[in-house]
Amino acid sequence: MVSIIIPCYNSGKYISECLNSILAQTYSEWEAICVNDGSTDNTMEFLNQYVMSDNRYKVVSQLNSGVSAARNKALSICRGEYICFVDSDDIVEPNFLTTLLRLVNNETDLAICGFTRSMSLTSSVLSDSIEIDSNKCIEKIFLDKSFNPQICCMLFRHSIIKEKQLEFVVGCTRGEDREFILKYLVYSNKVCYTNNSLYHYRVNDQSAMAALSIKSLTSIEASLRTVNYYRKVNYSVRGLEFEFSRTLWKFMFLSILSGQNDLYQIIQEKYDLKRQMKHLYSYPRLFEKLTARLFVWNESLFKWVFSIIRYLYKKR
Repeated sequence: MVSIIIPCYNSGKYISECLNSILAQTYSEWEAICVNDGSTDNTMEFLNQYVMSDNRYKVVSQLNSGVSAARNKALSICRGEYICFVDSDDIVEPNFLTTLLRLVNNETDLAICGFTRSMSLTSSVLSDSIEIDSNKCIEKIFLDKSFNPQICCMLFRHSIIKEKQLEFVVGCTRGEDREFILKYLVYSNKVCYTNNSLYHYRVNDQSAMAALSIKSLTSIEASLRTVNYYRKVNYSVRGLEFEFSRTLWKFMFLSILSGQNDLYQIIQEKYDLKRQMKHLYSYPRLFEKLTARLFVWNESLFKWVFSIIRYLYKKR
């Protein structure tokens, strides 16, 4: 059985589309645990309708505590051999579960599919799948910018999550998914993925720069926790040495481009940026490597260059 975990907060506008796409699954042995995270709209009314019509839907409620707390609550009560996470405003293809289950076997502990930001369902023919060692998967996440698997496109083995007591960090609003995935992969054997887009994300109209806020800086702490976790369990993988520094570089870059000097100041005061940027001197991507060297050599020039880029970006 597969446990589908769905955190819900004020999801009344889209929750029916999401739950109907789960109801349409070609694989029928599932339970959907919907965690009502203190919604103030009509989300609970919709959830109760589905519970009454199909006993595979389960609903639990909590005070508004965030998506991490909601997922953890569902993890504590789910019964499936496998677990997947679905956001309450998204939809999945009818063969979402069937396909992911085909990708897992005795040696494969994580199955991954592709995603799209279109809400139109397709009937594409399944493409070939690729199987790699989990260590190689981690390396690709650290070093290959084009490889960015999403947690809602994954099928996890419940026994690993339970045995290793993996959970989401409550209060972390950015980077919590990546942290959970990277910790899970430490205990995985192989990973199998297909590029078929079986998961449909609802488009957020905010760009990365527009969405940048003090809350998003929790992504930096998540990155640091991940690095420390790997060191604690003595897990060695190529690219780990860049993980925290690359995350800092990203937020420095975005804070300057978005003109949010207060965020840049927070990062600057909290972390030894010059020491961290030196770690990127051997980073595979030339842009990060050169801009890190520029920052260490002359921080004022670094900020001026990106201010010019920001000006040109706004003039487009």
